[in-house]
Formats: sequence, structure tokens, C-alpha cells
Amino acid sequence: MTSKRSFRKKAWILFSILAILFVFLQFIRPPLDNPPVTADLNAPPDVKAVLHRACYNCHSNETRLAWFDQPAPAYWLVAADVKKARKAMNFSNWDSLSKPQQAAKLFEAIFQAEQKAMPLPQYRLLHHEAVVSSEDIALLKSYVGTLAYKAVPDSARERAFTDQYARWSKTIITPADIHPQHNGIGYAALAGFGDWEAISTTERYDNGTLRVILGNDITVKAIREGHTNPWPDGAIFAKCAWDQLPDPSGNIHAGAFKQVEFMIRDKEKYASTFGWGWARWVGGLAMKPYGKDASFTTECMNCHRPLEKNNYTFTFPLADTLTLTGPSSGTQDPRAAHPLAGRVITSCVSKREGTMSTLYGNELAANNARSGQDYPAGTVLTLVTWSQREDPHWFGGRIPAAVQTVETILFDKSSGPLYKQYTGEPLVEASPEAGTVTERIAFLLSLKASILL
Repeated sequence: MTSKRSFRKKAWILFSILAILFVFLQFIRPPLDNPPVTADLNAPPDVKAVLHRACYNCHSNETRLAWFDQPAPAYWLVAADVKKARKAMNFSNWDSLSKPQQAAKLFEAIFQAEQKAMPLPQYRLLHHEAVVSSEDIALLKSYVGTLAYKAVPDSARERAFTDQYARWSKTIITPADIHPQHNGIGYAALAGFGDWEAISTTERYDNGTLRVILGNDITVKAIREGHTNPWPDGAIFAKCAWDQLPDPSGNIHAGAFKQVEFMIRDKEKYASTFGWGWARWVGGLAMKPYGKDASFTTECMNCHRPLEKNNYTFTFPLADTLTLTGPSSGTQDPRAAHPLAGRVITSCVSKREGTMSTLYGNELAANNARSGQDYPAGTVLTLVTWSQREDPHWFGGRIPAAVQTVETILFDKSSGPLYKQYTGEPLVEASPEAGTVTERIAFLLSLKASILL
């Protein structure tokens, strides 16, 4: 009997202490104010309704806390989440962003919602009204799609490319000229990435860029051996971006160079950032380090966080072998036995055909393309063309689907350019008409090298 009374007494004392502590904690409340709304997002009412319901409680100055959000320590977590959310995107000061920045935020918001990363899972658990349905996402896509880049001929982009190309052909930029990233990653160890193999390409119609993803030898080896999830230490991705440069015929070419960003795999060295080192240089040929300090990696991590199951990478690597056979001999074409292993010269998109192409070349081809000189004997060019599919990882991007054609040109000293075309599945040498051959040779030779450092 005495032991029971003693236990009850101790329990009551403990409960009293906890109650007093709980009451005391309620006085420790980090400020969570709702500053004035300076300029709200202007969107159709049905779109605004979805965003208000699912996003505004964290991503605006109109936060309304539920009763179960009020007590500490839950309040502390909510306040911290709201502050981070407003810093990432705040609909209440929408006018602080340029039009392209506004569109970029909305495209990323759709990506986060599709990947079930936003609203935060713990928030959705208690705030059921914030759940974003497939119908909601379809509605948001319909609206945000109207904000995408319009691929039409643009004299300003043409001038920017022409000017940059002229400077690029005359300027020698060394690694020592390029400042390291704010997180200490230097450019010297990454120089020469333009000679790496292409892993994939992307048409970003959301922001009007063309992109090629290149990989170092460790990355390529991992792809061929099927060791890509997780990627091995030492693997490096280089994602190069150019302005889209549409022409009147419906083709989109790589225009002015915009930026290059890297992901460097080292699970111990970069353990605090998902096992990846992040680096980005922007400003075209100026190659300025991105961000103001090392905290820029938070932006990288927030974007890649939803792809944890894919080792935080967006890229779907292309199959790196293509078998090209003749119509009768059945032998592999010695000029393009391994076309995707060549050096990338440029890429383009045909809006009319719904295809995307990458021009590869042997070392002789790549060196002469980048110097603007005529192709000498021994040059091999290979243009691989794919149909396109929507990027399942990013609304606003298209990536390669099935291979449509492979075209090769061998420059022979005596007979000039020798052209072959392969189509079908498996790829078999075709017999195009003479006029078509002339047109295709002219098209391949008209493709200027993309600006790479």
C-alpha cells in the first residue's frame, strides 16, 4: 500500500514538473509575423484556390496556424518551416522576382508536388486540405505551361550568340582565370569537361535552354556496368546550358553559352550534402561562381532532395551503344561502331518533327568544329536523332526517347564527304535519294559547334 502511494506521489510530482515545463515553454515563441503583402501572384481564380489551399500557409505572409500548431514545441517546428519556406518562395512579394524567375519558381513547385515532396509529408499528415491531387497538378500544369519560353526567332538572341561565338574563338580561358566556388570547389580539376562523353540531352522549354549532360570516365564506366544507384565515388556530371536559338525552319540550335553546373560524387567528403559536391559557374564566358557564399548548396539540395531514390540525380543515361548494320553485308559500319562515345559538337531540336539530335565527332572533327575550320580528310561526324518524351522528373523538360536515325559522314581525301543513314529497329542502312543526301550533308555541315570552355 505504501509503495503504491509512493509511486502515485512520484508520478504526480513528475506530471507537475512536466506541466510547469510545458507552460514555461509556451513563453518561448520565436516571432512569426505576417508582414504586409506587397504584390500577390496574379493567376486565374481556380489556380489561386489550389495554391492558397496547399501553399500559402507556408509560402506567403498570410500564414494561419491551426490550434494544434500553436503549442510549443510544435510551434517552433512550424515557425522554422515557414521561415525557410518564405525564403525559398514567397507569393506575398512576388514582384521582387523577374518574370523568368517567377516562372522558374512555379515550374519547380510543380516538380516538388509531383514528387510528393511538397507540401511537406509531416504537414500533410495533419493538414489534409493541403494535399495536392492529380487534378490539381493538371490544373497547375495547364496554367504554368503558358508561362514557358516561346520558341520563335529572336534577333537579340542571335546577336548574343554571334558576339559570344566571335569572342570564344579568339579567347583562351585557363582554369586559373576562373574563381573557385564559394564552397571551395576549384575549376582546375573539372577543366576539359567538354571532351567528356555525353550522358544525355534535355530541351528545357520552361526556360528556353538546351542542355547536354556530360560524364567523366568513372561516370561512363558506371553506366556501362549498371552501377548507377548509388553512383560510385569519383563520378562527375557536367550539365552545360545554352540559350535556345530558334530558326525560321522550326529547328532550335544551341545559342549563347549560359552556365555549367557539376555534381561530384564523394559520399564521405560531401556527406552533409547527400554525398555530392555541388558547383555552378554562370555568366557565359565570364564563368562567375554561382551564389554569394557556400549556402548556395542548400538551393541545390532542395531541388534534388525529392529524388533520393534515384541517388539525387535527374538524369536518365542514354544507352551508350548503337549497332549499325548494312542492308546486305550485315557488318557493322566501321565509321560509327560506337557513335555515342564520340565528342559532342552540338545539339539541336526539330519542333516540327518532335525530335532532338546530338552531333558527335571523332577528335579531328571536334577540334576543327570548335576552331571553325573546314573538316579535313579523316573527319567522322555522326548525328544521332531521337524522338522526344516528357521528362518524368521535371515538368518543363523533354528528353530523348527512341532512336529515329543515325547519320554518318566520313571525309575522304579523294571523294569528299561520304554519307550514310541508318533507320529502323534494329538500325539498318537506308538508301535515301540523291537529293536528300545532298540536303542532309549540307545540314550537318551547317551545324556550328556549341560554345564550350
